[in-house]
Amino acid sequence: MATTEKSDTAEARGDARWSALFRDGRGVYTLLLNLGISLHALDIFVIITVMPTVVADIGGLPYYTWTSALYMVGSIVGAACGGHMHARFGRRRGYLYGGLVLLAGSIGCAIPPDMATLLVARVVKGVGGGLVLAQSMILVRELYDGQLRTRMLALITGIWSVAAVIGPALGGVFGELGWWRGAFWATVPFAIGFCWMAAKAVPESTPENTGRRLAWRRLTMLAAGVICVSLTSEYKQPVPAALLVVAAIALTWATFRRDAASAERLFPSHPLSLFSPVGLSYWVYFLISVTHTSLLIFAPLFLYVLHGMSPLFVGYLSLIFSFAWTGGSVLASGLSQRSGGIAAVAGMVLCAASIAVFAVGVVGGFAAPLVTVSVAITLAGFGIGATNVQMTAFGMAAALPGEESVTASSMPTIRALGVAFGAAISGLVANTAGLDGGATPETVRRVALWVLAMSAAVPLLGALSTLRALMLRRHVG
Repeated sequence: MATTEKSDTAEARGDARWSALFRDGRGVYTLLLNLGISLHALDIFVIITVMPTVVADIGGLPYYTWTSALYMVGSIVGAACGGHMHARFGRRRGYLYGGLVLLAGSIGCAIPPDMATLLVARVVKGVGGGLVLAQSMILVRELYDGQLRTRMLALITGIWSVAAVIGPALGGVFGELGWWRGAFWATVPFAIGFCWMAAKAVPESTPENTGRRLAWRRLTMLAAGVICVSLTSEYKQPVPAALLVVAAIALTWATFRRDAASAERLFPSHPLSLFSPVGLSYWVYFLISVTHTSLLIFAPLFLYVLHGMSPLFVGYLSLIFSFAWTGGSVLASGLSQRSGGIAAVAGMVLCAASIAVFAVGVVGGFAAPLVTVSVAITLAGFGIGATNVQMTAFGMAAALPGEESVTASSMPTIRALGVAFGAAISGLVANTAGLDGGATPETVRRVALWVLAMSAAVPLLGALSTLRALMLRRHVG
């Protein structure tokens, strides 16, 4: 393929500067991939902002949280289907079809007369977003190489940070106008433009298996597992929540086991193995998602109850975490393979240490908690960003021959599973520590110690997984 050959040539002559992402015919792909991912990312932040207006208009307050939960279920299922779409329809049509599903979901979210219709539209849009995200990762692997690929992954990370700013603003504007549907209509022209660009710009490829069947049973089990883990938020008592987590783990594990025995897999070989580079990189993605989810879910509660910090300041912390993540990704993307490996391990260690400092600041161990938690959250985001971009590039490069596409496409599924399980497990820890009994300062202080201790321990496991993955690469090399 001409584009890939150009990318290889650029890498061979050491041309991995940021400007190279827009040269030699790659500019259109760079714009297209970032547009597709931004459509998916924006929706995650828009829906949170407009939901109060939505329920005031069409009702459905008991299902308030399900608009986000079902979107997550749909996106996980869609991401798991990304490799299937690529194999059955080829590069161009697979990507286009994912965009069309996303477009249909966007329109569906803009026109529902009631909450039930909106929930269906959220599932459809989630599936479309997952399909686009998974196949975007395939295209990143196929159209970019070496350090240039790492640069592209860092740029994509920046898109999520921009979405974290634009999404709430977009939803807020239309919410103030009393026309929440406009927040979804506003994205429709961009979704149409994305589909047009996908049809015109993405290089065509011969489908690998036109008779490939969709893995309905495995996808159903996976969706059921995600629904179980999402339901934990509905139960404050630890026992039922723990049972749901166990059920979710069992269903997810059964999905992977059944997939391993299939000739048409959703995941690469040994995706959970601690003895393969890809399996270890997948564990790192999962642990990173658990870390940032547990931290950002409970930090607002801890800071509000124990220090009286305003929601505005908490929102500020979320933003600086996101931008620090991008900063870590950008700086680490320019490192050599050896230096990048060191940065990947150091990033997880830095994250763990920063969360420990954050915990001390939260429980009152420092005289200036505002400054302490700001610096700590910044360093935690920076460390995660450095590890994330390096290990994503590592996972793509470590894919077994013939499994390159499915390895790249299933990365978003693993990350989303980490988000779902991170929310459930941290909630279970919090309720076990006594949060279900009330949010008094004494209780919240105890809960903060347990939740933040868990949040600090998880990236240490990520550091060990990263180190082992890099050692395996050196051994194989």
